[in-house]
Amino acid sequence: MKICFEDFNIELRNTPIILSAPHCRKQLRNGKIKKREIRTGTLVKDVASKTSSCCIYKTKFLNNDPNFDDNSTYREQLVEFISSNNIKCLLDVHGMRAERDEDICIGTGFLKNICNRSDILNGITNIFESNGFKNVSIDIPFNASGKNIISSYISSKCNIPCFQIEINNKYRHIAYREFNYPGLINTFIQIVNFLKNNL
Repeated sequence: MKICFEDFNIELRNTPIILSAPHCRKQLRNGKIKKREIRTGTLVKDVASKTSSCCIYKTKFLNNDPNFDDNSTYREQLVEFISSNNIKCLLDVHGMRAERDEDICIGTGFLKNICNRSDILNGITNIFESNGFKNVSIDIPFNASGKNIISSYISSKCNIPCFQIEINNKYRHIAYREFNYPGLINTFIQIVNFLKNNL
């Protein structure tokens, strides 16, 4: 089932895990327009479909940023959806510049956002590394601890583990030799399956 809002959609499926792509369209932050984070939306939708998971993703630019603004319909509806559908975990997917040293950055709010589930964090980190993403950092450079950050906000409101996962652009953009969208899909499927068994 798909629920359509003005600038985002939520898709409901059987697995109690939700993937989020708030920056798959342009954002407005501090008066400046930021580019969309390429393939984050398609990744979220593809993985959700293949794992029967739920997902939420932006559908158009509406002069906002769900991961920054003080008021956000995206965040508010996400809280309501999670609470109404007994969702157990959030994976909030973002993209970082190719110039970053990290392949993947997992933001946990210094474990607060993930309800101190370091066991799950270790499992997710191991899955990334076993799939060739060797430089996996935790909370550096993105710790996801701000009050309006989606993973921080949702964790505080819903009391579930919420991970912010930043993916280096070199794996998402076809212009780079490291481009590996199929590998990302496979890795996230493994992560969702791991979470199903460990939440």
